[in-house]
Amino acid sequence: MKILYDHQAFEMQKIGGISRYFCEIISRLDATADVQVDVSLKFSQNEHLENTRFSKNAQINLDDYENFMGGRDFKGKWSLFVFKNKIKKSVDSALVNRGLAIAALQKQDFDVFHPTYYDDYFLPYIGNKPFVLTVYDMIHEIYPEYYNLTDRTSERKRRLAHKAHKIIAISECTKKDLVQIFGVPADKVEVIHLASALDTHHGAPPVLPATLPARYVLFVGARTVYKNFFFFVNSMRTLLDADPELHIVCTGGPFSPSERAFFALHGLADRVHQHRASDAELHLLYQLAEVFVFPSLYEGFGLPVLEAFGSGCPTVLGNAGSLPEIGGDGALYFEPKDAGSVHQAMREALYNPSCRADLVARGKRRLAQFSWDQTSQDTARTYRSLLA
Repeated sequence: MKILYDHQAFEMQKIGGISRYFCEIISRLDATADVQVDVSLKFSQNEHLENTRFSKNAQINLDDYENFMGGRDFKGKWSLFVFKNKIKKSVDSALVNRGLAIAALQKQDFDVFHPTYYDDYFLPYIGNKPFVLTVYDMIHEIYPEYYNLTDRTSERKRRLAHKAHKIIAISECTKKDLVQIFGVPADKVEVIHLASALDTHHGAPPVLPATLPARYVLFVGARTVYKNFFFFVNSMRTLLDADPELHIVCTGGPFSPSERAFFALHGLADRVHQHRASDAELHLLYQLAEVFVFPSLYEGFGLPVLEAFGSGCPTVLGNAGSLPEIGGDGALYFEPKDAGSVHQAMREALYNPSCRADLVARGKRRLAQFSWDQTSQDTARTYRSLLA
């Protein structure tokens, strides 16, 4: 059985949940006796690919703006980049990668194709070969107001969902939303859970910045509107006022001017911190945190939940989307738009020693129900069902 994957996730992410998911299943299937795996790719800076044999296929495109002049940032860099391109046309990474994928599809030397995101470029070239689509969430459909009007992600996803021979949904919640919103048949959709994605086995033990506080609540990932970050911070003000040593630490990108203005307006400028963490640093941040909190209004899966469980961190989640499905009895829950509910759950997880110990123990038991080996086996079973 030959499986062909394309470039999309590895081109759009340097690190991230989607590309990590594919690397986890690709590396395992590649070691399976009756499975051959290929990835059509030339240019990528994806760090997860480094743990697969396909890393040798992935080059850094020095013509990309982020790599121009050694990646250094300085005033006038963009003007210099534009001038350079007038003299010598840059190599277009996306165009090259897509061309390789189309060539691989036209060669037809595979049994099943699995695109890694929702670009439907491949439909004219796939012929009669089956393809499997993974749907990660339905955020574009549930919260369309958070996306640009020119964003075609939902349109392409819908088209591929109806044309795919099988769909993998990463949670029952995602399957339910997919069936209800797109109207695809339920028996076309296989639910295959993900697993803990935190890789902590590379390099020297991390040293966190001395500026990070000793006692903190940990918030991981993006802080976009549906992640409910601002509401959570506002709901924490009473607890922060009562406990001057307690802080909030965020991973992800730097705070925006509007975020900093929000913190200053509410007197929290010195109580909320940001640190862009490597996997090893993130694992340590979980271990040292008083509580990990995920107040999101919607998640297709919620990988940080399993990361927190694996790191022995008491976990508190919003009762929304797939979070109860993934967290099970390993977490404490609150209603994500009820400040009183947030306050009560956080107070219990922060200051009740028996509750904290129970959450850690239940989180570890819950984590044991998820594994990448099972994810890859279930994925291979889905591929084989198309060849029976």
